[in-house]
Amino acid sequence: MGHVLFDALATPEWRVIDDRWIRREIPTSVRARAQFDLVKPDRRAFDRLIGEHAVDPAFPALARGLQEAGAEVQIASDGFGYYISRMLAAADLADLPVDSNRLVLQEGAIVLEFPQESAGCGHCGMCKALPVRRAKARGRRAVYVGDGYSDRCAVTEADVVFAKDSLAAHCQAEGIPYHAFAGLSDVQAWVSHRTQAGESCR
Repeated sequence: MGHVLFDALATPEWRVIDDRWIRREIPTSVRARAQFDLVKPDRRAFDRLIGEHAVDPAFPALARGLQEAGAEVQIASDGFGYYISRMLAAADLADLPVDSNRLVLQEGAIVLEFPQESAGCGHCGMCKALPVRRAKARGRRAVYVGDGYSDRCAVTEADVVFAKDSLAAHCQAEGIPYHAFAGLSDVQAWVSHRTQAGESCR
């Protein structure tokens, strides 16, 4: 969703900044502040763009099915709760816990906060390995689903990994076992097969 906002509201320089982050020259906090400096703080424009996009159509059924089976469903994002919370609410999933960075739209300013930055890898604002570790500390089996650069820390610690796009390429290169997926319906099929076989989702 961040890329959607920047494509629509920022100058093309945002992609140069993104490339520096991908090369690990700058952390998320520096990248995001530089990118949002290119964006006019227009709440109506933000909300309109967010409203034009939705979560994966298979996600609501997957999340509710997992919860009913006793699993904990957790959103982990190196993006911002401002748009995540709105997209979850639109999918009737506002109750799901979210770990993310914070964005506040003020009069004439976009304020970014990274409350978990110091607890993680140092590159991401919200290191996605953190919720994986917390789940495993509670005795849970951690199943992780991701597709991008900020998912790399998490997949080294998860028990089961679903990956696509650049994350799948990373797992392949690093020898990290993973299940390839195209959409969350693939994950839902995997879960259904195992619950039917009597496996626990805890």
